Amino acid sequence: MQEMECPNCSIPMEYRTLYKQKTFKGVDIQYQTQAYVCPECGFEAGTIESAGNTQRAIADAYREKVGLLTSYEIKNMRENKGMTQQELADAMNIGVASVKRWETCMIQSKSMDYYLRLLLQDRNCVENYTGNREIDICRIKLVAETLEKHLGVRLLKDGDRFLFLAKYLWFADMLAFRQLGKGLTGASYAAITYGPQLNNYRDLINPISKSDSNKAEPLTEKEKNIIQQITERFPNEQEVYNAAHREEIWQESPMGALISYSRAHELTEI
Repeated sequence: MQEMECPNCSIPMEYRTLYKQKTFKGVDIQYQTQAYVCPECGFEAGTIESAGNTQRAIADAYREKVGLLTSYEIKNMRENKGMTQQELADAMNIGVASVKRWETCMIQSKSMDYYLRLLLQDRNCVENYTGNREIDICRIKLVAETLEKHLGVRLLKDGDRFLFLAKYLWFADMLAFRQLGKGLTGASYAAITYGPQLNNYRDLINPISKSDSNKAEPLTEKEKNIIQQITERFPNEQEVYNAAHREEIWQESPMGALISYSRAHELTEI
């Protein structure tokens, strides 16, 4: 990595990961970027590479906020379909340059986003209730414990019916599916009066509580980041409860019906 001196203090600058907020296209977003920062005066300086990454981070934060496929989702879905950028462009009757730009920092229109989903979504997973993963009780426990660590509160409580935990798990699973094409736990969720809930949760409470999270498949860095995003967005139980009740995909589901992961892109609270 190249070295850089602060033009103000003439001392070596540190390369850091920064978390920023801004209003983009009228939408308030949060995004992550990297830059050289002077430890003395706080002056920031980027590189050509970091500038490009920042543009992409801003565009993806906006796309995620308004329910469009992100650059990573388009690329992952295309590759999972076994399509090249040229093949996708041909299928959409557009130039390949558009596909290349969508997979970096250009934001697609809603109509193009809909067309992308039609072409790239796995038809066998249109009604996907487990997030492309087998249910893993130990991993549910691991995700719950990781949520607790970030929030600084107990979610796995004796005698609890997962009223709040289930909402955190639902948002985390749905966001993982939206970003990575795969949920975190394999859990399915039903629409009940009190919001999204683990399907057959009464039968799962004891097995989850008694399971050993050390036996679960470890969380990847991307999965850990998703959990962190959820806890930063919903820092307390009441916020996640209220947010889940504002989601149309819960409101529109008949009571007791399973909520499909294929609707994860319609979430508005994350």
